[in-house]
Amino acid sequence: MKGKSRRRAARKQRQKQARLAEAAPFDVHTLTVLDSLTAMEKLIQSFTPSDDPAASIGATIDEAVNQLVADVRQFDTLRLVEVARLMFLPSSFGGPPVSALDAVAAHVELLALIALAAEGPNGFSGSGSNLSTTEFVPAAKSQLDHLMHLSQLRVMATTKPTDKLAMISTYVRGNEVWMRSTSYADVAEATVHSLFEDCPEVRQALLADLGFSAADVLAVLQSCHDIQIAKLNTRMQAMFESVDIAMNSTTETGPDPVLRDAAQEQFSAMWEPAIETVTAGIEEIAAATGQPADRVSAIVDQFRLDLGTSTPAEVTDDFMAGRNPLRTHPVLVHDSGRIMLPHSALIAGAIKENFEEHLKSSPVWETYRKHRGDLLESRTRAALEKVLPGASHRGGTERFEYFIPATPKEQTAGDPAKYTKRVEGDHLFLLDDVAIVVEDKANALSALSRGGKVNRIRTDLTSIISKAAEQAGRLRDLIEGDGGVRVEGEGWVDLTHIREIHTITVSLDDLSSVATATAEFVRAGLLAPENICWTVSIHDLELITELIDRPAEFLLYLRRRRNPQVTVLYSAPDELDLFLYFFESGLWVEPDPDQERAAFPFLPEPKPAQRRRYRGQARSLITSRTDPLDRWHDAKLNGADASALKPTMVEAPLAPLADLLHTQGVYGWLSIGATLLSGAFEAQRKLAGSAQRLLSEPRSDGQGRSLTWPVTGTVEPAEGWLLVWATHPPHESLAKAHKRLAGYLKAKKHQLSLPRAVAFLYDEATRQLQHVQYDSDIGPLPDELKPWLGSLQPPEAMHPIRQSARGRRRRKAKRVAR
Repeated sequence: MKGKSRRRAARKQRQKQARLAEAAPFDVHTLTVLDSLTAMEKLIQSFTPSDDPAASIGATIDEAVNQLVADVRQFDTLRLVEVARLMFLPSSFGGPPVSALDAVAAHVELLALIALAAEGPNGFSGSGSNLSTTEFVPAAKSQLDHLMHLSQLRVMATTKPTDKLAMISTYVRGNEVWMRSTSYADVAEATVHSLFEDCPEVRQALLADLGFSAADVLAVLQSCHDIQIAKLNTRMQAMFESVDIAMNSTTETGPDPVLRDAAQEQFSAMWEPAIETVTAGIEEIAAATGQPADRVSAIVDQFRLDLGTSTPAEVTDDFMAGRNPLRTHPVLVHDSGRIMLPHSALIAGAIKENFEEHLKSSPVWETYRKHRGDLLESRTRAALEKVLPGASHRGGTERFEYFIPATPKEQTAGDPAKYTKRVEGDHLFLLDDVAIVVEDKANALSALSRGGKVNRIRTDLTSIISKAAEQAGRLRDLIEGDGGVRVEGEGWVDLTHIREIHTITVSLDDLSSVATATAEFVRAGLLAPENICWTVSIHDLELITELIDRPAEFLLYLRRRRNPQVTVLYSAPDELDLFLYFFESGLWVEPDPDQERAAFPFLPEPKPAQRRRYRGQARSLITSRTDPLDRWHDAKLNGADASALKPTMVEAPLAPLADLLHTQGVYGWLSIGATLLSGAFEAQRKLAGSAQRLLSEPRSDGQGRSLTWPVTGTVEPAEGWLLVWATHPPHESLAKAHKRLAGYLKAKKHQLSLPRAVAFLYDEATRQLQHVQYDSDIGPLPDELKPWLGSLQPPEAMHPIRQSARGRRRRKAKRVAR
């Protein structure tokens, strides 16, 4: 009967949770993804009966493009683009930017490209339509959605099942279609300024060749954007004011006819604008920037879009394949000579790609490449030093060369003093028992890769990701195998104390969802499963290190992020989405319980529920998590919204202890802190109360008390820990207490075959933390400590604390200065 009661209670609890889940509002980002998937499913079903689905899809695409062409030819293109900007792009109407799921830059761009390609030989005809622009554009969005889904479906239909790079190619192409810049505009533009303005030789070469610098282009294009926004605001203000006046004039007979007509006219001017009110003139930009008109004209000529003889079908195919001409030439020029930007997110990328393409044939190309690499290295070092305070550093802009075996014979001999091949590393950070190996890659994906050329994708990603992982892994293997490394000019660097090594690749360009597809890189043979490197852009790395409140959070993220199973079970469009999900829920992957027990034999036989939980893990799509981050960044930049708080990690009861270890400079504080933060909320709460429980119930015989927990939750024996809380009774000398604790720690660690252990000793008189004992010795147990083994509790009596997902409890929102 008791069994039935328990099952009935468990069933009721599951039903309650299901009802709560049904009642919970959906994330709007999730709804958007579901809507897109539903539309794709319907399309797939419609083409299933076809003998040649790819041909049928192609014919349907042609029909969709032809329909759009017939429609857009009725409108002036730039006026059409302006209305699309208003309806598709997020706007704030005076406040901080608002994230809108329907506001997708790709829709504006594709509509602009089709309209421009559809123009007759006389340019912007705008022949007239029975529909207004504001009536047509919402319908056009549905047509564009349909066209984009068809194009995605054609890629699926034509992809070879045996192509191991198919998914990565899809990610690359998807980035080019949907993502404009995962970096904030101010950050991306600052990088462009540093790349092309901070190196005098490069700047002078651009001035001599083109007649303008990167700063000039930034000023001109940003001014064009600002003028467009100012004119929009003017139209909007005039509309609001006229409507307000008309409403205030209302009497019993209705509003004043003259004022009503004036309001109607202003409303039309807002949504059916004249070309002068949606574009910028050369003289306007010259006046706003203080630059000569001829220089402004030269910049416009360099960045103007020219589709040549491309047809609407060709520009659509190119756009959906990742070949978007607006990426490098975002300026739309009207036949009157006035100009427009589809949106400002194109500015930084266009300047970088345009200038780099020019410099490749310039004598200063190598100078630029070195400057670009030095810039990345210096910024990588600065970012990581924020979250690795006190770490020693080798590399960066200073040469860091070390020796590796030049031949199999040297490798077999294993004598580091006789290695003869000298290689260069980018960064080596050492902080107590933790080593961070970093490789910088300043080169970017080529235009051919972004256009979906599989062979070029393999070449580029091998250069950026695979080689970096191999180079970082090479140094990691030396540290693990030889216990150190021989450094040019320094000699032998002993690293036998290192117990944890992480490898990172930092790219100058944003790789977006490509960088989050670690599992696909392994599947395609671009990464080895045993050599997973965290690949991150410098912009994301800098932002992540700014969001981190304590260094232990960063190390824990590295541990979780580099788990080979993370990107098997979690799919995210962007690195920041993964990171913010880590802040929320820990980015946890349930380990195989049988492999976990093989790694830690003292664990009991896995229960059926554990195996079911492991097998039941399903791939999760992490939708956008960056809305709060966007608000915080905007508030920090513009000082607008004081209520926009910086995203922080979910509440961690052991965080104060991790902070105390850092403040006191305890050896191993970083790795200990990350381990303390690795448990779920309830587990941490239990551990956090351990000291007070021990101190509140001292032993009657005057001996100290202790509580011991192994930490598992991994399939790697090297990642296990032993945590001990202990008390120091008043009569015992401090030296004796330290010796007792050190002996117990070493013996217990040896008994359980755990590589690292830490004990927290609390004074019973003051009730304060008195001493932290860290032990990472992996040698044999000293003879004098072997008698301890007989007095220890047997391994099977231990109750391990598993590293786990975080609880959902959040910190209460506080308005605090950070």
